[in-house]
Amino acid sequence: MFYAVLQGTKVLIMGANRFELTAGACAVSSFGLPYSHQLTGARPGLPYVGISLHLDTDILTRVMLDMPKREDRWTCAVAAGNLDGSVGDAFTRLVGLLNEPEDIGALAPHYEFELYYRLLQSSMGDTLRQVGKRNDRFQQLKAAADWLAVNHSEVVNIPELAASSHMSATSFHRHFKEVTGFSPLAFQRHIRLLEARKLLAGGSTNVSRVAYEVGYKSPSQFSREYKSMFGSAPTADLQR
Repeated sequence: MFYAVLQGTKVLIMGANRFELTAGACAVSSFGLPYSHQLTGARPGLPYVGISLHLDTDILTRVMLDMPKREDRWTCAVAAGNLDGSVGDAFTRLVGLLNEPEDIGALAPHYEFELYYRLLQSSMGDTLRQVGKRNDRFQQLKAAADWLAVNHSEVVNIPELAASSHMSATSFHRHFKEVTGFSPLAFQRHIRLLEARKLLAGGSTNVSRVAYEVGYKSPSQFSREYKSMFGSAPTADLQR
């Protein structure tokens, strides 16, 4: 994903990583991570405005093949940057096609290619190159993270998950945290709590039932961890 903040400020928290994205800032992520965020300074006359763009892995790989080879670097799955310079120019040209729909068919593929190229050249390039290079270890970690996200209510056996990623438990834990900002269990817990909040906001009427549904065995533990993460108890959010 590529994110751009055009107006306002977005504070994005992913595990141990905290990004304060003000107007003119942007970020990329090499795969989906559980996160929480807060919009600050927005008001009716000056609302928050942001744009997100799904990046096509096949296009990203083709662009990389046309670029000089770079040294592989192990880095976090999220990186932040700015819309100034060539990245901002390429982004503006691509978005500007919305005002000239008759040109989209002919120019959009070229402008999108240019945006990918500029992103790969930027300080955010190392994060995106992890996807384009089809790095085996990165793909194994991504598969593990995807499994945890889909099976967030299941009991996790870390040694088995590490083995499925062809790593020792120690190596898996270290690399998983380097890339995602979470330990594997913290990653799963974060997703559980985000899902719980979504269920409460969606009309669930029983906190204990929500706790069990997202995978908790103890409603009291769920309430403690929920309040620690969101700052309010699940019962208070349910009432609100």
